[in-house]
Amino acid sequence: MPRTTRLMRRRLAPAVAGAAALALIVTACGPAGGSDDPTGGDDAEGGATEFSFLTITENPQIGTELTRLAEGACADQNEALPLTIETVAQAEVNNRVPLLASQDALPVMFISPTTESKVGGDMYESGALLDLESTFNDLGIMDNVLPAAAETVKTIYGSMVSIPFQYNVEGFWYNKEIFAEHGIEVPATWDDFKQAAATLDSAGVQPLSAAGTQGWMITRYLSTYLARSQGPDALQQVVDGNASFSDPEYLEAIEEVASLGEAGYFGAGVTSRDIDTVNAQFYAGNVAMVYNLSSTLSTMYDEGQNPLGPEAFGFFPFPEVEGGAGSIADYPANTGTVTALNASLYNDKVGDWLVCISENYGSSLMENQGAISGFVQNTEVDTPELVSEVVAQMEGATGAVIWFEAPFGARFGDAAGNNAGPLLDGGISPQDYAAELEAAIAADG
Repeated sequence: MPRTTRLMRRRLAPAVAGAAALALIVTACGPAGGSDDPTGGDDAEGGATEFSFLTITENPQIGTELTRLAEGACADQNEALPLTIETVAQAEVNNRVPLLASQDALPVMFISPTTESKVGGDMYESGALLDLESTFNDLGIMDNVLPAAAETVKTIYGSMVSIPFQYNVEGFWYNKEIFAEHGIEVPATWDDFKQAAATLDSAGVQPLSAAGTQGWMITRYLSTYLARSQGPDALQQVVDGNASFSDPEYLEAIEEVASLGEAGYFGAGVTSRDIDTVNAQFYAGNVAMVYNLSSTLSTMYDEGQNPLGPEAFGFFPFPEVEGGAGSIADYPANTGTVTALNASLYNDKVGDWLVCISENYGSSLMENQGAISGFVQNTEVDTPELVSEVVAQMEGATGAVIWFEAPFGARFGDAAGNNAGPLLDGGISPQDYAAELEAAIAADG
């Protein structure tokens, strides 16, 4: 095995696993720790005198890499504006940052609550958050941000309010040997995808697996099919009242996904299956395809979980729906928790830090922690083939697709997730599933 791969096996597991955990809690995450100085560390003219950062205790990834940059590539910026990092438990952040904001005590950079930071949220509307797109353009560093990462931030929050220190795309992972043995090409269209599944099933190979206990592994099929057929704003159209899940073109998505389960492509017991079982099936070579996040690379490079080795697997985006309004280059994605900047403390020294971060963070994070960010890798880093393949697809992505539950309320999330497994095994019809979603939207108000 090449030395690079051995190194990356050690690095990828903890680092990317942390990103995976954050991907699952993005809608609940928020701020962290911070200075009790009500001035927020400003000078007489209102600019920052330190590069203060509030982050969560549970995920040290960003703070660790910023510290490394402060000691190396960004040493000059750190001397001019010293980096200080404070942490708080993730469970406390949603209360802590709004409190600091009310006291005019926010640090320069901070993990911020999603609902507060979206367009329409209190912190956004108050003007507390720096407009990062405008700032990055003024600094001439927007090219250092992957276009799809920037688009993901804007799609989720309505504006570029978050620095994409983390980035995950989603799609299908597949077993190369199984595909080759049965003469299957990577499917580019939904019809190709269904034909591949039918071919595998006829040959006695289980085409797909999903964890019915974690509804998101199934509802992602719905949101991405809709993005392919109706365009990336398909869910926003429902939010705006211009469409409903009972409309024929929206019901089609539910029916198509249900048909995969009706055909038996997910195997028996999908409603009670958990993610560990899905991984065990896939890495044992018993399943041909699994929909998952790019952060699953952490398990692929774990010899204990994946005895076949990462070389056995490939990645492809959710196929196009022929005649649809969307593009295969639009990826379901997320950028972790909101990492915002305090508009009132921004000055030239903060800008210098942002320039240095944009130029160095992507390569440094990959080299030292084996994780993927929303910044381009301006310095070449030795990475395993599969990681490089996924990064290349990220760099080629042109748009972002929001996940199914993201724009809706808690009742919608429960209705979508709890009924996802039954949708596959016939426990609920597509029409009744759509009705449950509509009722949840009404109940959420």
